[in-house]
Amino acid sequence: MRQNREERIASLVLIAGSVAYLVGAFLIPMPSLKQQLGPDAFPKAIGLGLLLLSCVYAFQVFKGRALDQAKAKEIEKRAAIIGAEEKVEGYADLKTMGFMLGVMVLYAFLFEHLGYAISTFLAFMAGCLYLDHRHWVRDAIIAIIASFVLQYVFSVFLRVKLPAGPLSVLGF
Repeated sequence: MRQNREERIASLVLIAGSVAYLVGAFLIPMPSLKQQLGPDAFPKAIGLGLLLLSCVYAFQVFKGRALDQAKAKEIEKRAAIIGAEEKVEGYADLKTMGFMLGVMVLYAFLFEHLGYAISTFLAFMAGCLYLDHRHWVRDAIIAIIASFVLQYVFSVFLRVKLPAGPLSVLGF
């Protein structure tokens, strides 16, 4: 019963977040040059997709499609096969959620000052090191690729200027 209440609250929060994102997408100013596809098209599409999926989830939760016992046992068995049985618990780890929320808020504040590449690298590494200490070399390689290579691709090939921060001396 408690799990169902939590899922109902989560579904309503997802709908509210989707609506807020969609409102923000509709507030994006249009450029002075008229284009078929303006800068607001992609955010609007994402917002509509989020809203649609949130509503489907809420419909399923409020209709009462909770996991039956057989399906829950099957999920636990699959989780045990891949070694993730501790991830299939019944409660949320508030400490981990709080840390990751803090990383995201800090990322938002540092984005303009440190630039995309450095702030993304630091946020990714902070999350990876907090969640899994064992594979820091692999995670660092992925963080470098995800941040610095994407910064280069966006600036050179797509000609989209992401904040460069201190890397502006390199021509990003």
